[in-house]
Amino acid sequence: MKINKKRLLPLGIGLFVFAMVGLLADKAWSEKQQQLDLITDFYRDHLARPDKRQPSQVPPGFFTPELEALIDANNQLCYSLSRSDDICGYGADSDVFLDAQEASPSLDFERSSFRISRVGDNVVEATFNVYPDMGTAYDRQIRYVLVQEDEGWRVDDMLFSQNRSMRVELLQENDAILARARDLGDTAGWVFNYLRNGDMLDRAVRFIAFPVQVCDQYGVCAAMKRDDPRLMQALDYLSDNKSDTDVLPPPAEAQAADGKVIAIGALDFTFQNRAWWVTRIDLRRLQGIKPASGLPPTV
Repeated sequence: MKINKKRLLPLGIGLFVFAMVGLLADKAWSEKQQQLDLITDFYRDHLARPDKRQPSQVPPGFFTPELEALIDANNQLCYSLSRSDDICGYGADSDVFLDAQEASPSLDFERSSFRISRVGDNVVEATFNVYPDMGTAYDRQIRYVLVQEDEGWRVDDMLFSQNRSMRVELLQENDAILARARDLGDTAGWVFNYLRNGDMLDRAVRFIAFPVQVCDQYGVCAAMKRDDPRLMQALDYLSDNKSDTDVLPPPAEAQAADGKVIAIGALDFTFQNRAWWVTRIDLRRLQGIKPASGLPPTV
């Protein structure tokens, strides 16, 4: 039997092309399934945890490096610049992954009616209910924008209802923290509020840059560290001798600039390290006020 080589060549090419198409189809299906598995496995773990977790507590490798950098920046800004009693931190007062502040205590993966689907190129949508016994009003829908890294698929953004984006919200919160730190009125307001309440003096310490220069009412000055007991004595003296000298300068004069110093009452506020800090406490500025209690000399 003779083999027609002229016919074998096209047949071989056809089989090769068919095989390649099959391989590409398998690869595409595998990648799509990996996307679904990434989010499904995450929620299986998340809904099995007794306590909610913030994005910063998610193990490395779930988010892209760019999104992780935004989350890390948010943590650092809260740690270094958020000194008031306000809650700080993306997702600190809610569960970002459930898009809810509260959820049913008995919520788990099965009861949540979790569903996952692809809704676009590299975008998957997770739907679930955070209070299964209370109807569809507690349905949630979160879309995950995915990017393929060398190690696999990673989350590059989370899209919530009302066109909200995790990336955008992180940027907005980080900008808001920096803006508040640059606002002398906000900083001074918190400091003097704490000084007016004797049981909150330790909170005023959050706004002090150490070592801080402290001058007693006799003109003796010393640089003090955070744990120096004389510092709390000075703050206690300020608290007892309440004055009306905590008046802010005009806004034009209170603009933040590196190294700028503004005196308000007995305190010097200096803008440094991206925020206003108390850098000097001078009790001599209270000379016009009858002392309510004496302060031991600083030396």
